[in-house]
Amino acid sequence: MTAAHYDALREITTATITTMLLKKGIRRCWMDGPKPLAARGARLVGPAFTLRFVPVREDLATPESWSKPISTRGAIEAMPEGCIAVADAMGITTAGIFGDILTMRMVRRGVTALVTDGVVRDKVGVLASGLPVWCAGVAAPASVNGLTFIAWQELYPPNSHF
Repeated sequence: MTAAHYDALREITTATITTMLLKKGIRRCWMDGPKPLAARGARLVGPAFTLRFVPVREDLATPESWSKPISTRGAIEAMPEGCIAVADAMGITTAGIFGDILTMRMVRRGVTALVTDGVVRDKVGVLASGLPVWCAGVAAPASVNGLTFIAWQELYPPNSHF
């Protein structure tokens, strides 16, 4: 997309966008749960960088897994500048998927924002990072207490149902 496209999108309301998508046959184009962690006022636009979590797999979700190539840390290092991180946490709100350290790393990498149907940890630190965040709340436990991170930037074939 061009800069002009992004500028135009910043002026269009989400209600208008979702109505236009509905007219194109796309009925489910949003996440349930995310709310601004702090009021920022500006609309943010950028390409999505997707992340996916599944219910906890205790054999996979361990503190040792944090340093493996398929990890939230690995995903953050793959995020391009200007992207919006969109994390599917399946609406699970009992384990925070990102905290102050990882959101600060996103800021350092030039990530525009984080949107998730999950929750974040360390609210004060996340707010201090300056990263605009939309989430379903705050919880102290780490993601490995309720979720397993499995992939980023997954592509689905056309006409797939998920």
